[in-house]
Amino acid sequence: MNTRVVLTMLLVGLALLFAGCTTPGGPQSPHSTENATLFNAISAINAELSNIRDQNLASTQILAGTGITGSGAELALQQKLDNLPWALSSVTISPEGIIVAAIPEHYHHIVGRDVNYQGPVQEALSMKVPRVSEVFMMEEGFTGISQSAPVFAKDGSYLGYTDVTYRPETLIARAVDPIIDGTPYNLWVVQTDGTIIYDVMEEEIGKNLFTDASYKNPDLQAVFTRITSEPTGAGTYRYWDRDWDREIDKDALWGTAGIDGAEWRVVLTRERGPANTGAVSTGRNASLNHAADLDAYVNGAAVFAREKGRIEALREFNDQKGRFVNGEQYIFGYDMNGTVLALPFQQGLIGANRMGVQDVHGVAFIRAMVEAATRGGGRVYYVYSNPAEGFAEQLKLSSVVPVDGEWFVGSGIYLTHMDANFTRSEKDALMQRVHAARDFARQEGRNAALTAFNDLSGEWAPGGKYIFAYAMDGTTLALPHQPEIIGTNRHGFKDHYGVEIIDWEIEVARQGGGFIYVVYLNPETGFEALKLCYVVPVDEEWLVGSGVYGETV
Repeated sequence: MNTRVVLTMLLVGLALLFAGCTTPGGPQSPHSTENATLFNAISAINAELSNIRDQNLASTQILAGTGITGSGAELALQQKLDNLPWALSSVTISPEGIIVAAIPEHYHHIVGRDVNYQGPVQEALSMKVPRVSEVFMMEEGFTGISQSAPVFAKDGSYLGYTDVTYRPETLIARAVDPIIDGTPYNLWVVQTDGTIIYDVMEEEIGKNLFTDASYKNPDLQAVFTRITSEPTGAGTYRYWDRDWDREIDKDALWGTAGIDGAEWRVVLTRERGPANTGAVSTGRNASLNHAADLDAYVNGAAVFAREKGRIEALREFNDQKGRFVNGEQYIFGYDMNGTVLALPFQQGLIGANRMGVQDVHGVAFIRAMVEAATRGGGRVYYVYSNPAEGFAEQLKLSSVVPVDGEWFVGSGIYLTHMDANFTRSEKDALMQRVHAARDFARQEGRNAALTAFNDLSGEWAPGGKYIFAYAMDGTTLALPHQPEIIGTNRHGFKDHYGVEIIDWEIEVARQGGGFIYVVYLNPETGFEALKLCYVVPVDEEWLVGSGVYGETV
């Protein structure tokens, strides 16, 4: 990419924006809209970190009495995760560096593992104070953070420590999304070693400012050196816009967030020049009117790719004036490992691996596309910015078709009439509800739990918030408002827009759980609506889930 960078100190603005700032905690008193936004973002991040510290410390009081092993310890860890439903796991680790308890249940296999070789473990064991680790690679293939607190017995002896592990981008998004949504600002967060732990441009997460090839320009390195070495500052640099459409100059303002050893630079950016309002067609919006038309369009591209070969087909798909750019419609292409091969209007993403990218509600839509293509093709929902609607986040339906076993093509249309707005509190309550159902099922056993889930007058079926359950082979186990379906196999079942929703739920549950979208009948209204579902495995044989409905429009 062209990484021409114009360095500017903005000395007058910096003096005003950071007047009185003498600590690494970032700006102390906001004096402008930009500084107020940054100040609020840093405060919100620190509040999220502090909440986890409080949860850890509360659990250490319980563990001081129960010890860090056994059912009592597991109950304390579970209670902690119930209050942090978006976190990944919680463990206890002995002074020797051995994992002695782990929650949720699908982490039980790591109990007994010696992890004393890991830097975060050594740090927590030696310092014996609350700590926030740097990011580390988890066995699931993505990075996480361990936030820990020491456990001391009532006689003062050191028992080890307990932690909460989470994806840093999840924590930071919870804090900053409500602050920057609807503003002209973007935001990214980086450790002082250069590792990006959050970015509104999700493809940047996990890269390192000093080792990734896309950042090698010396002038850009100078900007990044300042950001990582100076607790506060301001500057200008040139990089891709948020839509990966064009390179632009960005004004940057940064401060520092973090507690208990964490030192995160929070970088607020704003694009220079007139904003793209979406009033002019950019070639990135849907122009097809029906899902059937969408399938035909994508199938035609797949046939073309098979006939012409990969190199010629990708050249055509990436040509903004090519035969497959039809008004506002275009073809995208991905390798089966999630690497971008064709995105004609987002050329900055070519070659990027997007397998772990999630939409605003945590739906891993690239992974869902890969899985649909692996099954022979299908459709997937996700929420994406719509340039024709001022870049509003709206529901999109994409159809994907494999070209061969190595790569696939697809395209999408926006379903602007579907309400895709779900609040953080709704999602937290949804996760807590599903986790409670999972724990109930494990405690009471499958038969008793299913009887309770299918009881319309019971606590697990309150209108649209009912619990559903499926076996991993697709057999319906609990569906209280549709008892006639219980016992039937719904493998391959498609909803109103042809998305194989049961297969998608099973795939996500097998990966440990997560969010998906379905369009389904709301028993409280009698109409179909978009539903954000959350599913988790009870064990290897079956799953439970629930959902929250959007408004019927």
